[in-house]
Amino acid sequence: MGHLNKFIPFIIMGLTSMLLQITALRLLLSTFSGNELDIGITLSFWLIWVGLGSYLGGRVRIKNAFTLSFIFIAVLALSTALIVKAIRPALSLYPGETVSLFSTIFSTGISLFPLCLFIGIQFPLAVLYSGERDAAGRVYGLEAVGAFIGGILFTFIISERIDAMELCLSLALINIFMAAYISRKKIVILLFIIPLSLYIGFHKIALSLPWHGIEPSQTVESKYGEITAVKVKEQSSIYMNGNLVFTYPDLPTEELRTHLPMALHPSPSKILVIGGSPGTLKEYLKYPVSKIDFIEIDPKMVEVSLGLLDADESRNITTDQRVKIIVEDGRRFIKKLKKPTYDLIVLSLPQPSTASINRFYTSNFFLEAKTVLQEGGILAITIPQSTGYIGRRMQTASGAIFNSLRLVFRHVEVTAQEYGGLFASDTPINTNTTTLKNRFIERNIHTKHFHQYFFRDAFSPLNVDYVRKRLSDIKFINTDLQPSAYLYNLMLWAEVHGGRVLHYLLEIKQWHIISLLIIALLCIAFFTFRKKRRVIYYSIFTTGFSGILFTLAVILAYQSVYGYIYEMMGILIATFMIGLGTGAYLVRKIKEPLRILFYLEIMTIVLALASPLFFRAETLFYLLSFLAGTITGGQFSVANQCMGEPNVAGKLYGLDLIGSFLGAVIPSIILIPLFGISHALLFVVGIKAISAAMILSVK
Repeated sequence: MGHLNKFIPFIIMGLTSMLLQITALRLLLSTFSGNELDIGITLSFWLIWVGLGSYLGGRVRIKNAFTLSFIFIAVLALSTALIVKAIRPALSLYPGETVSLFSTIFSTGISLFPLCLFIGIQFPLAVLYSGERDAAGRVYGLEAVGAFIGGILFTFIISERIDAMELCLSLALINIFMAAYISRKKIVILLFIIPLSLYIGFHKIALSLPWHGIEPSQTVESKYGEITAVKVKEQSSIYMNGNLVFTYPDLPTEELRTHLPMALHPSPSKILVIGGSPGTLKEYLKYPVSKIDFIEIDPKMVEVSLGLLDADESRNITTDQRVKIIVEDGRRFIKKLKKPTYDLIVLSLPQPSTASINRFYTSNFFLEAKTVLQEGGILAITIPQSTGYIGRRMQTASGAIFNSLRLVFRHVEVTAQEYGGLFASDTPINTNTTTLKNRFIERNIHTKHFHQYFFRDAFSPLNVDYVRKRLSDIKFINTDLQPSAYLYNLMLWAEVHGGRVLHYLLEIKQWHIISLLIIALLCIAFFTFRKKRRVIYYSIFTTGFSGILFTLAVILAYQSVYGYIYEMMGILIATFMIGLGTGAYLVRKIKEPLRILFYLEIMTIVLALASPLFFRAETLFYLLSFLAGTITGGQFSVANQCMGEPNVAGKLYGLDLIGSFLGAVIPSIILIPLFGISHALLFVVGIKAISAAMILSVK
């Protein structure tokens, strides 16, 4: 029991680090409008600052330093959350406004620095505190166990029940308790007052900070992200992770998005609406339909949305037997249905600026939607609208969706650009303006803003031909593993103070990257072949790069396919960390480390090539994360054995961290947006193939 008590602080270290990392990722994603590319930027800074802390921690010679580390982390847990929430007002940004790439990188790095530094400092202090042989391995293993426990707790308990500030407060109190436990001084418990004061004093301020002085009428944290309602006069805007979802009341938009697609179908009876404002349901109920299914993945979003309606409107919608509100992921619902059911499917979602939304605009989803459409059924989509020239960003995003629809459906119709409509079916869609006008008149639908003359404007041959030509110029296909959302965000960054660098990046072709990679690898090979020390240095550098790229690929692919990474991020990262410990354990007693290192390089290449197979089932994501962690952990341990020098571990750890930093940043900003997730992993194949060849040269 005594040994178990001594292990508790190390487990708490891992648990705290994991939960604070997930919290930081969630808060920063919300700050940067849900842009998943910031996951890579956040992970890169987390790694480099923790690594710097570990380096500095080995030089700390302060009495009771291990105890003090828990106190500093307790204070910084809440402070970091408050700093992140202050980023948008500090940059004078309004709700929904995009943060530039430079500001994203700079503010992420600055906000994480103090907390990550002390988390890193804590590890060598823990090794010193343990005072046992092989203490580093034992502390690392117990910390990994704590991280895994933290990931499990977050996924299955915390994500739905505790918001970010409450979680930071809880972790702060736990860490102060650990400080008192280690020091055996009960008076340390009095330090509870510090995090409690921070929480009570700044919590209300933090809630209103992201909205530029506008007091949110409601803020709710769900396992899918942060929902905020901002009311200005009589109109409420609903934001999810800083992205505008819809505004209510907005009758012109509600009428347009309802009556235009309804007019295109000769006799719509069964309707499926995915996402958006519940206000559209009032418009659908004006028709003699038999069934309206409204799908929203987040129960708290449903609660907030229905709360915007007045009592009569809410009652009319919820009591009408034709309306069924389904709380489920839209794609999962459609996959389970697998039979023709609906005459009309309407995507009432924001523009595909994040992978979680983009997954409803991919060819993969369109194939799934096609299976549940009745004969003559129509899929209706709203794309970004404009009243003038179609800019490059809008052309690329909309063109990718248009091409993906044409890949799946025989007939795809477009509207004039100011209406932003795409309509797809396997049977011809009649867009004759006279037919549509007469159909709308015959149905005798009473509207305030939408009228019969809209059809002549929306389907004007001249305007439609212009839009079709502009969209057809784009050759990009939007898929789950090559989502246009990431390219869209890169283009958006380029427009918002991106400077020339990002504009040049957008011109990069795949052959450019391949050529540069070949030249760089040949140069490296020339200087390192047959030189054992340099070969191992290169191997461990690329191990750091590939390990974090695998983690990033798993997270982003999961988000692209399933759309709820907020909930599952903890267990995915924790699984990788358990793999690290497993890999290090499996290779601890080997006789030919250089040969084993070669085999591990080959295993990395095989895993990178096979990774698309793992993206086909949810459970395989966890297996891929674990295998990547196992190989990475094994490579680091074997590399240390290859060197056979007691003082080389620190240098290898530094190279691993530098590789990890670049492995998070370069794919996030260049490889994944331009070439997709699967092709980004081919980069791992290239660098590891050279590494394997180098190892053979010194065997």
